[in-house]
Amino acid sequence: MNSCRARIQDPSPGIEFAQGKEKGITTAVALAALGAVFAIALVAVWLALRAPRGSGATEILGRLAGLDQRLTEVLRPHAATEAALGRAIGETLDLGEVLQRTLAATKALEAVDGGHVSVPLADGTVLTETLGAVTAPAGALAGPPDGSPFVHGIVSWQPVGAEALRSGLVVPLGPGSLSVYSSLANAFDAEAAATLAAIARRAGPAVMNALAYRKLQEEAATDPLTGLGSARAFAVEVPRAIETAHRYTRPLCLIQIDLDNFGLVNKRFGQHAGDSTLAELGKRLRATIRGSDAAFRNSGGADEFFLLLPDTARDDAKRLYARIVFEIEAAPFPAVEKVTLTSGLVQLRPEENGEGLLRRADDLIRRGKRQGRDQLNVDDG
Repeated sequence: MNSCRARIQDPSPGIEFAQGKEKGITTAVALAALGAVFAIALVAVWLALRAPRGSGATEILGRLAGLDQRLTEVLRPHAATEAALGRAIGETLDLGEVLQRTLAATKALEAVDGGHVSVPLADGTVLTETLGAVTAPAGALAGPPDGSPFVHGIVSWQPVGAEALRSGLVVPLGPGSLSVYSSLANAFDAEAAATLAAIARRAGPAVMNALAYRKLQEEAATDPLTGLGSARAFAVEVPRAIETAHRYTRPLCLIQIDLDNFGLVNKRFGQHAGDSTLAELGKRLRATIRGSDAAFRNSGGADEFFLLLPDTARDDAKRLYARIVFEIEAAPFPAVEKVTLTSGLVQLRPEENGEGLLRRADDLIRRGKRQGRDQLNVDDG
């Protein structure tokens, strides 16, 4: 491999990593240097102890001090690089950003033309990020196919085409893996594996922290009883959906749904029956809405639900609500058999904000309750 100097700029301002023979040193080289100097030190001390007083002992010990100074100078850039790498990767709790920064750090290896990182998530999906020439992440290296633990893996291919990837190197990264690729044959050796493992080792804690943070966010965004979006998630999503609708001049509808006489359900059948009813309604709402729609439960209001329908005009929202009513009436609820709903449907007006949209929906709910419940009221204005 050529003695080249690869420099990358990390996304964090003011942090730069350099790797090459002029500056920086890999983990393997650092350990080898440490071992060599330690051996020389032992010999030097032995000679100094055996030498007659006033002989060359002072000179030997002086050379030993010089070796110690040189070792410190050699290892200092490596330690600074690893420390900077750890800080840069760990400065964010966004998992995607952590993986991107980890991939950026791999460009410090010589001859790297592409990279891939993957981390399995709690829901069974796998989050991946790619770099450079990696265009088919599904075929990227991810460790032994039998799932057994490994230290690293080095592979080679004999592809067709001058620019094709010919070498690959993979190391574990937390619950996932980190891999790099080169168009050169046999581009990676044990030293490269040690360097990539050092990068993964520095990135590992940041990946685990980001995964934990992601889990907390998902838990906070989900109502545990119904599996729908939480009140907190609703408060975040409403202004986002409104901003998008206004920016691209697209329709947006909101349906507020109240379970009729839900307080009587709890009194007559007990809280367990009430919870079961809420959970069943959440299940049927999830089964009816489209993939682009979002359903939320206002846990503070207990029996209040909201449907946020992007790219949906008023008439289409009415048809969706009719399907929901059909699903509600198609089969009895386990605890209370029959459930009815009082709902309000509003379409976003030009220049309207979230407060105005929600106020109009709530006014329609109040009107429906005054008129006898079990109905949908629509604001046609």
